[in-house]
Amino acid sequence: MSETSSIDLVRRRYLEAHGASVQAGYAAILHVSHQNTAHAALGYRRAGEETLYLERYLDRPVEQCLTDALGLPIERSAVIEIGNLAADDAFAMVTLWGMAANDLGADCEVAVATLTAPLRHMFERLGVTLHVLAKADPECADDPAAWGNYYANDPMVCAGLITQGQRAISTFLARRRRIAA
Repeated sequence: MSETSSIDLVRRRYLEAHGASVQAGYAAILHVSHQNTAHAALGYRRAGEETLYLERYLDRPVEQCLTDALGLPIERSAVIEIGNLAADDAFAMVTLWGMAANDLGADCEVAVATLTAPLRHMFERLGVTLHVLAKADPECADDPAAWGNYYANDPMVCAGLITQGQRAISTFLARRRRIAA
């Protein structure tokens, strides 16, 4: 499947959900697809390699915010940013999150993302512990108008330990498989 299908999904879902006209801002993309069509996609970047998009919302470097929020010393190289989350349905998104946790967790300890209220609630239902680092202020965006009503959905910069997320998502998916059987 081409990366274009994933980027098209991100653009379409942000337009449908938020009236947003945003560009996919990540060079690295993971996706769940079926018959060469992306059904869930996300972008990521490693903090040890570049400045994170969400750092525009923070008052200091992400690793300092994480050290305070988690009560653990966090190195910048241990942080990965997840963004451009898009899915056609909740199950495809949860499947993608599980895949991302397994793939990206080998290199990093902490995932950070800017999550709207509905996404935070979905993570809570899965049993994933989130730590809120900051409110995402639309004044910090390059072009706030391009984001449509995204900022009306209470986006927050959140963090989670990848191993905890892996366990929670694996438990959720195992329960779902038992119910379906």
